[in-house]
Amino acid sequence: MDSSDYSFLSSLRGDFKTDGYIQPHYKEVYRLAIDHLLSGGPGTYREFLRGERVGTFLSEEELAFIPTHAELLKPPSQTEEINAKNDTEGQSSSGTYWPLHSDVDAPDLDLGWPDVRHKNQTNIDLLFHPPRLNNPTIKEVIRKQIQDAKQVIAVVMDKFTDVDIFKEIVEASLRGVAVYVLLDHFNLKSFLTMAENQDVRIKLLRNMRVRTVKGQDYLCQSGAKFHGAMEQRFLLFDCCTAFYGSYSFAWSFEKIHLSMVQMITGHLVKSYDEEFRTLYARSTVPAQLTPSTSPDGLQGAAVGDRRILSLVIDPITHAEDVRALRKQRHSRGERRTPLRSPLVSASEQRTRSGRTPEQRT
Repeated sequence: MDSSDYSFLSSLRGDFKTDGYIQPHYKEVYRLAIDHLLSGGPGTYREFLRGERVGTFLSEEELAFIPTHAELLKPPSQTEEINAKNDTEGQSSSGTYWPLHSDVDAPDLDLGWPDVRHKNQTNIDLLFHPPRLNNPTIKEVIRKQIQDAKQVIAVVMDKFTDVDIFKEIVEASLRGVAVYVLLDHFNLKSFLTMAENQDVRIKLLRNMRVRTVKGQDYLCQSGAKFHGAMEQRFLLFDCCTAFYGSYSFAWSFEKIHLSMVQMITGHLVKSYDEEFRTLYARSTVPAQLTPSTSPDGLQGAAVGDRRILSLVIDPITHAEDVRALRKQRHSRGERRTPLRSPLVSASEQRTRSGRTPEQRT
């Protein structure tokens, strides 16, 4: 390309665009308005926009969310200022301000991940709630997929408080299926509360990994920052079938909300496979689920809980532990209260046996 060609291209300036070019959307006034929101509140934010003759662009929910979740920059101490000055004199920060790579290794899918060759053809079936005539509900189809899974179950969910689906994935992990769960960072507490109410300790499930994902970080000129939520909802079963849609794992989605889900097989599943591994790479183990080893070698378990925890940790030892506990109770003259899995309610246990606890004593 000679100099005349360069002159021609430079004269076009912003007009030389490919057919697929999309004009980037950025407004400096929006960024400055958010700075005013964090420094002075909603009133300062609106006053700034009126001065700029720009209408408000944040919803009432966003106006409440941003100040609530923003992390403000702490004023540096004199020692920190001196250290920062020495660091900038010794090296340039331009290469680390926007790092291309993290210095932390991506987490490994340590429970295993199948390598599946997908068919070229993609099939998509639509499921609705409420279901169409003579069709199963979304929840029924998902539970059946969990029960039929042989190798891996991968869950990406914003909200997870559905007790029935939770029991299904715990049972799947106990029969040897690898279960990976990625949850939105903001909704972890409700998931842990649900698990605690079911007497299940997540840290003790050998074939389950639960991690959290945060949304995108937003950095302000003042140094304040906040992050969004992980709003994705999709499932993978044996990396052969994917579910994607607006259905969350909660009672309200089973009973009252309108939703739609795509059940996907074939080549397109590969994209969900890759997206899950991408999200897993940016996920973190929440502090509440960080493994801690007790003196007896059980992670997070007290010595007195050893037998009860085996009901969750290792199903092979169920029968031995039940017999041992019954023998101890008989020697102490205690009543024979039936022992049951922590995943089965008392009413379900009575229904299965056909007798009440009093009838069995």
